[in-house]
Amino acid sequence: MLNSFARLILASTALCPILGAVAVIQITKGKPINSWCWWLIAAVLLIFLCWILLCIIARKGQKVTLKIVEFENNDKEVLVFLLTYMLPFISTENFSFGEKWPISLYVFAIILMVVWHTNAFHFNPVMGLLGYHFDNIKTESGRPILLIGRKQLRGIGEINAVEIAENIYIHLP
Repeated sequence: MLNSFARLILASTALCPILGAVAVIQITKGKPINSWCWWLIAAVLLIFLCWILLCIIARKGQKVTLKIVEFENNDKEVLVFLLTYMLPFISTENFSFGEKWPISLYVFAIILMVVWHTNAFHFNPVMGLLGYHFDNIKTESGRPILLIGRKQLRGIGEINAVEIAENIYIHLP
């Protein structure tokens, strides 16, 4: 399973769409490059960290074999998650992240705490951007598991995976 630092990285990467939205909003307001480029740099850095972490997990994690008896694609949850936490930023006309940094810090901290506490880092739009899919599976023992993988599941059977959190696994090719 992931240690606290790895969980923090995955939870933080869920903020990338917000960071990008802040940059785009500042660009459309005609703000100078030095006021929005840092938001974009932070988003790109977090995407890179997410990719690195997923590669490390796949290579160094303890491999297990799961026998799938049922599965259902769950990619739609990423879109719901993304829309839910992006809506306040899209609907606010007078709010500017760069000028009101205490509010920005507060909003980011709340989102990060919610993602961390609920283990929702797996519904991460960045992982979707990197080509990962999300499937709800049920194992032979009846245990429900969220499986994250590069390939969408096509049928039941045995697969190799690495556990990243309780009932959350990454499918290995």
